[in-house]
Parts: sequence; structure tokens; C-alpha cells
Amino acid sequence: MSEVLHILASTSELDALIQIRTFAHRSQSKHVCICLEDAQSNLQSLRNWMGENVTLYAPTSPSSWIQAFQLYRLGRTSYHSSEFGMCWDPAKFSLAGLALLSQLKGWNSIITTPSKRELAFPGFVGQKVLKGSDQIYVSSEHLQNQHFRDSIVLSPLVETNLSESCSLNLKSQLNLPEDAQVILSLGRFESYSRLKESIWIMGILEHLHPNIHLILCGTGPQRTILENYRDQMVLRPRVHFLDPWNELTAVLQQSDCLLVPADHSGKDWAVQQAIQLNLPVVASRSDGNQESIVHQENGLIGGPSAGGLARLIHQQIIDPTLFSGHRQTDSNILSEAMWDNWSKLLGQ
Repeated sequence: MSEVLHILASTSELDALIQIRTFAHRSQSKHVCICLEDAQSNLQSLRNWMGENVTLYAPTSPSSWIQAFQLYRLGRTSYHSSEFGMCWDPAKFSLAGLALLSQLKGWNSIITTPSKRELAFPGFVGQKVLKGSDQIYVSSEHLQNQHFRDSIVLSPLVETNLSESCSLNLKSQLNLPEDAQVILSLGRFESYSRLKESIWIMGILEHLHPNIHLILCGTGPQRTILENYRDQMVLRPRVHFLDPWNELTAVLQQSDCLLVPADHSGKDWAVQQAIQLNLPVVASRSDGNQESIVHQENGLIGGPSAGGLARLIHQQIIDPTLFSGHRQTDSNILSEAMWDNWSKLLGQ
């Protein structure tokens, strides 16, 4: 059986990891993920979450030199066993990645939802990876037209075969009342995700909706900052943090609205999955969001200020007809077309 090698910047790259997980569940190939670092100590939880068809590695030493040596050894093993390699968001790669990449002869790169800073300043390793790529795939037409003219658009892979046996009960797990209105922000905890604005939005909405709660689901370098920020506010009982190592489609299904305040380019996986589930999405006017969402058809576009996004959530709560939804049959056809594009990567 063929083996596919995935190289990621860290164990916090949630958008890439959830797509690899879905890809591996549906493909016949074995998948190996090598993360260049594990700063948030996600490795063990992530291994359990990714499933049996995915083998996950990451350097475990705090020393950058030992990390480079560990990645070099992983590269020697992966080079002989893998037939196909993919680099995910290489602009985020650290210098330690050179010890691994120098052993690979060729690879494809996939660009998902980078920040505009990463697009403008990809760094030495990122430039090397992009120049050495056999093919570059991007998540949106905006990225293709503005940054990667010779790339191929590969829309985020979403889950269509939803499991009915999931035991997750979101409200019970977070001790929320049964009549709570759940607003979800899902993704990587980075500055460009602007998740602090999600907390500000709760500060506006708590005066209008006494049962409203915000769940921040994800991982990344800003988690501690966001938790400290939440803990200093009066509305801290309304803001909850959830590790993403759950069935994220079930998390979305048990939410009332997906809030995406992020300022980035490219299509976000969470937005695509929410559209597939017919879940209302309130998103900022970033390039990828505007490409994905038709206002008042499959989501609501507003902001980018916290007040503008809060107004849309308030309107959605008091007038559910504001969000008309979409035809599920069309969505299923579109999702199968997405899978066909992904399966072509492996010649399946």
C-alpha cells in the first residue's frame, strides 16, 4: 500500500490537520504526518484524534539542534517509505525543517488560510519550499489570482458522511444550560484569527441575550493570552475553551452559529463544513469568506468591526428567516466533486 507524507509547521495547524484526517479516512493510502514542532504539547492527543490510518511524528526536544537531528532521522525514514509528499502552508516552516526537506527530491505544496503577512514575507524556508514544489495547490481563487498564478484551486475537504454514533454532548461537557445559544469560533489561535474580537462581541450581545455563550475551539500560540484576557472580564462565565480533538462536525452541529472574525486569505475549513451542515455563518469581509459566502443565502457577511458582526448575530437570533440556508442536494454534489479533486492527488 502506498504511503503519503504530509509536512506541517506544527501540531497546531488545525485547518490542515482536519483535512488530512478527513482525507485519510476516505483514501486507501497510509498517511504519515511530520510536524516541525509541538510547542503546545498536542502530540499525544493529536495521535489519538487522527485515527489509525495516520501516523504522526514531531520532535520532542526543546533544543533546536536536537529537533533538527530528530527531523533529519524522520526524513531518512520517510524518504524510503513514502511515494508522495505534500507540504502544508510552507510559509510557516521553521529553519529546522531544512534537515527534513533537504532529503526529499520533490513535493507538492498546499496553501490553506495564510495570514497576509505570511503571503508577503514567506521567509527563507518558505521560499525554498515554494520554488521546489512540483505543483502548488491553493484553497481559493483569490490566492490563485493574487499570489500563486500557476497554482491549482483545491477547495477544503469537508465531511459528508456524518457519524450518528458520536457521543459528544457539547452543553453537558461545558456545563451549559439546555436553552443556551451557542456561538462557535473554530480554528487556529493566532493573531490574524482575531479571536479576541469574538470575546468583545460577547460583551455586546450579553446585554441583549441572557443565555448566549461563546465557545473558542482550537489550539495555537495565543490560547494562553486569550484565556488570561477572558479571565479578567466580567463575562468570563459566558466564554468557554474547547480542545479541538473531538468530532468537529458534531461540535458544529450542536452550535447555533459559526462566528469567523478572521482577517486572512483563503477558504476556511470551518466555513465550508458549516455551509455543508446548513449552519448559519457570520463572517468578516475577508477575501476567502466573501468567496465562500453569499450574503443571506449560505451565511452572513459583515464587519470587520466587532459591532457589525454582533449586529448580524443579534439579527439572526431574533429573526431566523434572515438566514435562508441552501439546498442540501446541491451541497452534496459539490462535496463529491471536492473529493474527486482530492482523490486525483493520489491517482485514486
